[in-house]
This record gives sequence, C-alpha cells and structure tokens, in this order.
Amino acid sequence: MDYQEMETLFMKYLRLYHHPVALFFEKGGERRMKPQFRAKNRMSFCQFLAFARETGHSVYMEPDKLGCPTASDLFGFKVDEEKCIKSLALYLEQKEAENFYHSRPRLPAGEVEAIGLAPLSLCTATPDAVIFVADALQAVHLMDFYVKGAEIAEVPMSHHVNGAACGNTVKAMQIGSPQIALPCPGAFTSGKMERSEMLIAFPWEALEKCAAALQERVAKGTVSLLGGPALVGMDVCRNCPLIKFEKVK
Repeated sequence: MDYQEMETLFMKYLRLYHHPVALFFEKGGERRMKPQFRAKNRMSFCQFLAFARETGHSVYMEPDKLGCPTASDLFGFKVDEEKCIKSLALYLEQKEAENFYHSRPRLPAGEVEAIGLAPLSLCTATPDAVIFVADALQAVHLMDFYVKGAEIAEVPMSHHVNGAACGNTVKAMQIGSPQIALPCPGAFTSGKMERSEMLIAFPWEALEKCAAALQERVAKGTVSLLGGPALVGMDVCRNCPLIKFEKVK
C-alpha cells in the first residue's frame, strides 16, 4: 500500500475532515520531502499542523520560524526552561509546573534541524510519525483498528495541560505506540481546533498496523467492528431492533 492509497483508505472509511499529516524529523542535512510552501512569519507548531491538514500542502518548519517556546523546547530546537515553566504556571502551581517540565518527553537539544509536514498522500519517503485530527467516533475506529493490528486490547490516553500536539508526538515516537489526547489550550487558541477534535499521533510502524487491520476488514466487506459493511452511521445502531429505516420508494 503506497502513501496515497493509505490516505484514501483512512479518508474514505473514517470519513475524516482533515488530511492525516506526516511528519519528517530531519537530521544531518537530510531533507526527505520537497515543501510546496514556506512560512513568512514565526508561528506555532499547531498553526503549521493546521496549514498542512486543512490546505493539503507541504511545508518545512525551521527553528527560526517556530514561535512557540513549548514546541521549540520539546522538539529540541531551542531550550528555554524559564519561559516554558512560566507558561506552564498559567495552569499549574509553580512546583507542579517545574516537575512537569522536567518529566515530560522531549527530543535531545539540537538533534532535529527541521520538521517537514505534509499530507500523507504527498509523501515520497517514509515519515517518522503521522498526526490525525479527528472527532471522537473517528478516533474510536482508529484506535480499534490499531489494537486489532497490534494484537493488544488497550491504548492509554495521554493528556498534557500544555503541548498536546507536540508533546504527544514526541511521546508516541519514544514509546513506539500511538498517543491519543485532548487538545491543550494552545491547540484551541492557535491550532484551529473548532470541532472539539482529538489529536492522535502515530509512529509510522504503528500506523502501518492500523492501516493493515482496516484494509483487511475492507477486503472482507465488514469494515465496522460491529460487523457491518460500513462504519457506524449506516445502521445507526445494529443491536437495537427499534431503530430501523427503509428506503423510500
């Protein structure tokens, strides 16, 4: 399955509102994608993410164009402990803010030189991670297909008071499994999260398992985990004998 086919699979059967966004964490001068656009101003990671998922275009996020101290710190672009703790102290007590800052996942300082963001369908190389912005029902199916493909029964949810998109992506790559989270205040204010969506970050290998499980069900004609030919919405509730519809003749 190529990248275009994988995006089409998810878009069609999960009825996504947005493109899944592939992330390339570039090191050693490597550039694995060709950006279609470049940022004119400093922006947050959430705004870069919103641009890629809503316009369907690719872009590189260079350190000098990332204006969010939290994402810059977690991606190892520029470590500013004082500024990040000050930001966390808006939501937490000072000691809690300091403890959380030192315990949350982050990439080594200076390791990543730039981050490429592109719709999954535009990839010509294997990305490091993929982020979905999905509603609750879409998120349910993503997780269900993943746990089936990974042969496990549960995926813990992760909530960050700050840094939901960037922090969850880093954590997903470090532990090797998807992370599902509610948006943080920054994602709401600057990340165009208008539908109360969730953020789901997949390391690439985990997404391949999810896609394979979905593709297997598509081939059998029983996409829904309830056994029907489509996801929830076609029959409303397959287990209730009272909720039935027939086509108007």
